[in-house]
Amino acid sequence: MKRNIFYVVVLSLLCLVTSCYDDSELRERIDNLEVVTVSGINQQLASLQSSLNLLTETYNSLVGTVSLLEATDAAQQEQIDSLMNKEDALAAEIESLRSSIGNLQTWVDEMLNGYATTDDMNAQLAVIQDSIKAVSARTSAQFAAILEQIKALQAQIAQLFATLDILFDAADDISYTPGEQVAVNYTLVNADDKTQVVCMADEGWMAVVTPKSAETGTITVTTPETGGEGRVLVLVGSTSNTIMRFLTFVEGEQADEDRYTFVGTWPQSATQPGGALCGGELSKLLSKISGRTYASDCGGMGSGFKNDHRATAEELEWLADYTAKPAKMDGFSNWMTRRITLYPFDTPLPADCNQHSIGDCNTVSTLATMAYMYPRFIQSIITQVSDKEFQVKMFDPDGKRITVGVDNKVLFTNDAYPAQMTGKNNRFTWATILEKAIMKWLYVFRPGKELGGFGAEGMTPLFTGDGRSFAVSPGRCTAEELKLFVTVSIQHGLIVNGGFNKQGLKMGNHETITAHGHSFFLPNDPNALFAIRNPWGQGSDDHVMQCYDNDHAPSGYDGSIPSTIDLRIISPGIASLYYDGPREPYQIPTW
Repeated sequence: MKRNIFYVVVLSLLCLVTSCYDDSELRERIDNLEVVTVSGINQQLASLQSSLNLLTETYNSLVGTVSLLEATDAAQQEQIDSLMNKEDALAAEIESLRSSIGNLQTWVDEMLNGYATTDDMNAQLAVIQDSIKAVSARTSAQFAAILEQIKALQAQIAQLFATLDILFDAADDISYTPGEQVAVNYTLVNADDKTQVVCMADEGWMAVVTPKSAETGTITVTTPETGGEGRVLVLVGSTSNTIMRFLTFVEGEQADEDRYTFVGTWPQSATQPGGALCGGELSKLLSKISGRTYASDCGGMGSGFKNDHRATAEELEWLADYTAKPAKMDGFSNWMTRRITLYPFDTPLPADCNQHSIGDCNTVSTLATMAYMYPRFIQSIITQVSDKEFQVKMFDPDGKRITVGVDNKVLFTNDAYPAQMTGKNNRFTWATILEKAIMKWLYVFRPGKELGGFGAEGMTPLFTGDGRSFAVSPGRCTAEELKLFVTVSIQHGLIVNGGFNKQGLKMGNHETITAHGHSFFLPNDPNALFAIRNPWGQGSDDHVMQCYDNDHAPSGYDGSIPSTIDLRIISPGIASLYYDGPREPYQIPTW
């Protein structure tokens, strides 16, 4: 019985110790303490746990011993009593341990009362962060609203201070010829969709406004036959402002580009063959045309100008600078100062255009043709500022007027032989000046492009502002049809250029050259079809050759040459304003 009571007591103690030592909650709370405090508590608990483990091992050993002794006789009762005494002592020690754990629990509770747990701290931090986000969101929204208000206010201020204005592409005093119409283009500044342009003219004058867009348009002024000075009042009104400007007209010669009208009868396509060209005299031959350079854009400059570079303000300044020039052109870089005699024969002549080292036969021959057709036009586009400085009127790729400055430095070969074209006796003429202006034009608008190989249809618009042309291929026309193309075109002021596709055919003292541009004139011999000038300008006949068919070819002339000829017929553009009527055969000067 006593032994059973012992078992009950021991088991009760074990249950008591085990139930009192459920430290899971304690450990959970301890884990939330600061690092140093938690570390200390963990060390104390580890010590207690070690003691408890030792007691448990002792108890288990005691139980084993008791079980073993139960099988002995009464003689061993004394040992049993001794073990019972030890059991009582162990129970007292366990009670002491339970008291220590209780004290530790109390201490931990006191510690925890002074510290927030990690979860509590995280929760508070989350609340603070949410509050910060909410305040930031509200602040950002308010700030964005303020910025929008500032932008709206700035726009209102800009609108209030924006100056309504109108700009004209005309001089302050516009020259005109009595009875003619003058077109003045305008551009509006700071206009709105309700801005209107209205004109009032002096008595005898009439002005019509034709808007092209909300910002641009044209004012067409009809001048009186009586001439005199006149004014047109231009009123520009918007929703918030009204201004007025004056256009002043002074009787005199109007600028060529303003007087010239881009006539639409030129062959533009196969469906628009240009039947009214040359008064219809070429209508039956227009099916022979093999190519055109007409383009509705680029300001009428032609299809070859669409991809050209558009100049910056700095590049335009470079073009206008007399001393500025390409460092190198067509492989030559030797610039030398020379005297320029613009017109050795008092007026521009084909004899002033003689090709040298640069392969610009088309340029030289076309300038010679222009001198034959329009000598006064040549003089109108060159202004001699001094004996060293010259201004040349040209057009940019969009058909806008520009001024190119040229000095008296001429391009030479390395052995001091003229590379540029000259007049007779190697005199540097107006042709030299225009050739140098072309070099500068190419340098800016077609970087990397050289003068050699520049086609006639591409060079002519630089001065005339009109890029329309058409071609006639070799063998497409009979000799008589070819004659009609050349002579009719010349008599109606068109520029005719061309060449041969077969070399070495005899033409008197000269012969045909392939891949080479030539000028076409009316013939000196009535039996000839027409005259052709090689831009080399060799011989006392200025390298002018009469061209015959088989029926009229004299000795030394090949009558099959007409079938080898290709033509390029070019619109004269503003040069047509200087056309003096029917042309005569080229009279070769003496030098």
